[in-house]
Amino acid sequence: MNYTRLMEKALASGFSDLEVYESYNRELTISIFNGKLEKNVQSEMTTVTIRAIYEGKMAYLQLENTAEKPEFILNSLKNNATSLTTDEKFSIFEGSKRYPRTKKSPCDFDAHNNAEKIDLLMKIETTIRGIDARIMMVPYCQYNENVSRVRIVNSKGLKVKKANHYAALITQAVARENEDSQSGFEIQVKHQFQDLDMQKICETVAKKTVAMLNAKSIASKEYPVIIQNETMGDLFASFQSIFSGEAAIKKITPLLGKEEQSIASPLISIIDAPLKKDAIFTHPFDDEGVACYDKKVVDKGVFKTFLHNLKTAQYFNTQSTGNGFKQGANVGVSGTNFYIAPGKTTKESLIAKIKEGLLITELDGLHAGVNPISGDFSLKASGFLIVDGKVSRPVSLIVMAGNFFNLLNQVEAVASDLYLSVNGIGAPSIKINKIAISGE
Repeated sequence: MNYTRLMEKALASGFSDLEVYESYNRELTISIFNGKLEKNVQSEMTTVTIRAIYEGKMAYLQLENTAEKPEFILNSLKNNATSLTTDEKFSIFEGSKRYPRTKKSPCDFDAHNNAEKIDLLMKIETTIRGIDARIMMVPYCQYNENVSRVRIVNSKGLKVKKANHYAALITQAVARENEDSQSGFEIQVKHQFQDLDMQKICETVAKKTVAMLNAKSIASKEYPVIIQNETMGDLFASFQSIFSGEAAIKKITPLLGKEEQSIASPLISIIDAPLKKDAIFTHPFDDEGVACYDKKVVDKGVFKTFLHNLKTAQYFNTQSTGNGFKQGANVGVSGTNFYIAPGKTTKESLIAKIKEGLLITELDGLHAGVNPISGDFSLKASGFLIVDGKVSRPVSLIVMAGNFFNLLNQVEAVASDLYLSVNGIGAPSIKINKIAISGE
């Protein structure tokens, strides 16, 4: 589709502005089970979303056939616009003054054929089974790769494009000892196929799985707790919406009106870093064409800013923070490489300072057991008992309950082991003064 010609025809047909958002996505999924190929699926799709202003109304049209004629597109947009009854004022963003440059490692996926990727999975399954005799099954062994590109052009002169890609290994193991069975899960994500570390993911998932065998509960009381990095990231993700300008408009965030106020321990800083060099995804601009930049949302415990797209920024008479990203057909607000900043000490040194406490490595029920408005949570948990500065034994059948904002204010130490997940949310391991644990 000739977008320049489409925009010219639109302006000549009475449209005041038109924008094209082109999204390309290519994905490969391969999985095996018990030494046999279970899935080998590749998909490729280009989707074009067009929005245009006609007689003051914004109309939208989504296409998967990029060969559609301009006349059909413009007539559809006109019909959509004239059917609207809203009094809302619409505009299309003309573009930021300048955009940051982001650098990616080259994509090597096509240099490795599918047979090589299947062979890698076969070796992973065999290797995991051979690490420990107690491992009975590898129910999940999968390879994913994804290549995505976005281009935005509009009649106001905006022309931007970006690309991201990643390869991922996802594994699960099941171990059994006596009458107890446990499972462990691990994911590894890299920019290049050649950087995937088969031995590391095998050893990690096997260690996770057998470490939890014969786990037991503990006495109910308050314990000093270290929430491990991946788990802390999961908990943080459950509360990320409180930092959104959309939540502020709806008045469903406790942070409304608290800019420049202390909301957490001085040890806590929260960063939104769309340009982070070592992240899986980097974003020089958001889905509205606004230039992205790294920012502190919380700085040493002090809340600095909500995240905004163009609509929420206009509501609060401020500037977009470059956090307008598509959520289905609409543009919502979300963080990109949104994480709690790491400290300078190791997780092991945090453990060494605890007389009796817990290392929490897994939380269940994060969708139902948290209230992002009040901050309250009550979650099934598992992990390890710490005694005299050492990991003692696995623990399960416990519930960790508290309030997220109280938790942030009771942080005693922050480790250096930042884990940033593929969904762009992350945290290091964090030591909390005390949390109520329900067990035996």
